[in-house]
Amino acid sequence: RLGPYEILSPLGAGGMGEVYRAKDTRLGRDVAIKVLPEDFLEGEERRERFEREAKLLAALNHPNIAAIFSFEEIPASSDSPARHLLVMELLEGETLRAKLAGGAIAPRKAVDYAQQMAQGLAAAHDKGIVHRDLKPENVFVTKDGRVKILDFGLARQAEQKLAEDETSAPTAARHTDPGTVMGTVGYMSPEQVKGLPVDNRSDLFAFGAILHEMLSGKGAFKRDTPPETLTAILREEPADLSGPSRIVDPALERLVRHCLEKSPEERFQSARDLAYALSTLSSPSGVLSGAAGAVSGARGMRRRFPLAIPAGVAAGVLLGALGAAFFLRPKLVAPPDFQVLTYSGSDAQPSVSPDGKTIAFVSSRDGTSRIWIKQVAGGAEAVLTEGSDTVPRFSPDGSSVLFVRTSAEETAIYRAPLVGGEARKIVGPALEGDWSPDGKEVAFLRTDLKEGKFASSIHRVAVDGTAERVVATVADHVLNRLRWSPDGLLLAALEGRGTGTSAPNVVLFPVDGKPPRRLEAPEAAGGVAGFAWNGDSRKLVLLSGTSDITSRARTTRVFLRDIRTGASRVLLSGIDLGGGVEVFGPDSLLLVTAARRSNLREVVLSGPGGPGRWLTRGGSIDRQPVYAPNGEWVAFTSNRSGNQDIWEVSTKTGAVRRLTEDPADDFDPAFTRDGKQLIFSSKRSGHFEIWIAARDGSGARRVSDDGVDAENASATPDGRWIVYASGSPEKRGIWKVRPDGSAATRLVAGPLILPEISPDGRVVSYVNAGGTSGVISAVRLEDGSPVPLEVTATGALANRGRHRWMPGGGTLVFVTEDRKGLYGLAAQDVKPGRDGSTNRRAVAGFTADSVTESLGISPDGTRLMVSEFQFSTGLLLADGVDGIVGRATRGNKQP
Repeated sequence: RLGPYEILSPLGAGGMGEVYRAKDTRLGRDVAIKVLPEDFLEGEERRERFEREAKLLAALNHPNIAAIFSFEEIPASSDSPARHLLVMELLEGETLRAKLAGGAIAPRKAVDYAQQMAQGLAAAHDKGIVHRDLKPENVFVTKDGRVKILDFGLARQAEQKLAEDETSAPTAARHTDPGTVMGTVGYMSPEQVKGLPVDNRSDLFAFGAILHEMLSGKGAFKRDTPPETLTAILREEPADLSGPSRIVDPALERLVRHCLEKSPEERFQSARDLAYALSTLSSPSGVLSGAAGAVSGARGMRRRFPLAIPAGVAAGVLLGALGAAFFLRPKLVAPPDFQVLTYSGSDAQPSVSPDGKTIAFVSSRDGTSRIWIKQVAGGAEAVLTEGSDTVPRFSPDGSSVLFVRTSAEETAIYRAPLVGGEARKIVGPALEGDWSPDGKEVAFLRTDLKEGKFASSIHRVAVDGTAERVVATVADHVLNRLRWSPDGLLLAALEGRGTGTSAPNVVLFPVDGKPPRRLEAPEAAGGVAGFAWNGDSRKLVLLSGTSDITSRARTTRVFLRDIRTGASRVLLSGIDLGGGVEVFGPDSLLLVTAARRSNLREVVLSGPGGPGRWLTRGGSIDRQPVYAPNGEWVAFTSNRSGNQDIWEVSTKTGAVRRLTEDPADDFDPAFTRDGKQLIFSSKRSGHFEIWIAARDGSGARRVSDDGVDAENASATPDGRWIVYASGSPEKRGIWKVRPDGSAATRLVAGPLILPEISPDGRVVSYVNAGGTSGVISAVRLEDGSPVPLEVTATGALANRGRHRWMPGGGTLVFVTEDRKGLYGLAAQDVKPGRDGSTNRRAVAGFTADSVTESLGISPDGTRLMVSEFQFSTGLLLADGVDGIVGRATRGNKQP
């Protein structure tokens, strides 16, 4: 025994000490105990520093870092000296070194392990903790495939002696001053070998060496003796990963070599950037087959930009299947090359300067949405505006950038010179704008909510803010993505419903006030997410799908559409493109990638069970959870089948099963109170209606007759009514209907969404979708009369994430945004006639790592099921896209 710990069996030993499996007799759980060497913490200063670092690591609580529970000292006794213990979670599985004993690891599995390692590194690096001794022995793979980094941040304290048959170099005992050599031979960075100061980029070199070894089965720099290995690290390049008997995709090999650059300045600059690059390789359409690299050589000497990651890294994002046009032509046309341009994970909305040398884009990498400028050739980036700013557009002469600034007072259009000078307001209120081709005017959008209906208008104004006039108005629709045609005759915009799921399409508005013309998206599931003029005012580049984080469709296509004839062809097809596309050149597109996933995490509110756990964890989008009445299953919406369907997961075993399998989208599930029937919204009839089925999804039949868009269904406790939200322009509001489809009655009219029924079945709460906040109000189910209830949830997702009643009926839990811009769940008492805002309290979420979007509450009120989004966006250059325009063009400039 060591204090309260009963030693069960040895697990291993090394320079950091001996490790044992032990039982914590106080809590009755098995743990791993690392007994540190007696001279490990000699000196009070050293012990205090180690304890501080252990506490910092314990606070990380990241799924890819082995959890540290405590750092303890067992006092000396008559028969034993004092012992220092590091108490950690007990892991079941094996080290990466043990896995490598069988040789190379399959590329997809290696990328999976690498991505998890990068996420763990990023979490620790964000806290200023550097590992300094990353190697396969310090990477553990659990039985369920979870990667855990061991001894993180502790290596700088370790003392190791180099045995003749080992590859360990002496590790610094106290510090990392210049001249100190620390680490493990074969995984040390060049700066470590030289005894120079190290930072997080040294870990990225070790990461590259590990990934190289996973793919090749051999050490990247391993030689016969440690001195020879150190020399190889300093002077030699690692062996090629591909060979006669092994093919590794060139994109993946480039990523590895980028990690293994000799100079820290030439490597990835952060683990978060590295994790993002890996996410493009691990998408469902990934580039790990080697096909893309094999063909790319056929292009010859196309222009290359000296950017951090060469062409192929992002091919997996885009090339789920190359556009059919590439393969159906008689001659072989090589696929495009791809280059990732930004790495912060929060970059979007690009605009290209007329000369093609500079890109303006939006980034919130520092917590504030600002306009940034990037030089394409050199790769340098700089902040242009103060924030909170979005939607940049380069002026036709390239001297200034138009953008939208949002403040507490209004949202307005500003312009900022590219070099020197303050940003100046042009006009407000305004949502989005674009330059006229001659640079003398600006077109912009306004949206109003009148009598429960949205209306949008397009305006023109001189650059100095004078001579404002209306071009067009559109009732009951919201416009966005305004773009002026290169010939100055048309203004194109995306048109969507004010609420609901209607797919947006492009509308062409003549600037002379003639009637507009709608341009339906070709084969575009989810509508048009972005577009750009190709340079001659006759064709549009259309991006299908949607960029919303709650999107149903993740696969997108890029089309070239002739606005006169309607003819179109596919330029690109792939997965995880965002909502932005710009024409960069005659054969180049600038795109926005959006790596995203949403998983379900169960949070314990009260009672036994610990802090909660993940119920789903993968690359799918799992959202809209709802507990079955027995509390043992949770139904949710997921795109894991390639289609949006209703699934459910067991809260006991984690088993997952599919409930709906119709080719049409099914989403937003609910159960009847007896648990015997499933209610959901489905597009089986061509538009979204409310459907009801047996508990297993069989025997589905339609309930509502909305005609446009019926969503967010739930059933009253007695099963007599189903309540839902209508997005139909003629029926908009909250409705109730009998399960057989009869007696449909509107309870309250307006742009109202997300209805929820109180536990007693008497009250229906709902969210007013107007504005950027969601106001939760309520009416009586019986007659629609108002109930004195008002809860304000802030942030855009307040209009999307579900709110739920606690079982007692006196409290609402809802999605909201805090002062830092983080999303989470808050609870607030809602007793009629009493202000409950003073009782508002955070219950889950509000972390920088994820976005809380929707939730379910267990029948007994002890658990929450939370849908948490994790996503990142970046800019991607697709070079060599055949046939965009016949002659060169940049931005709005005509060929």
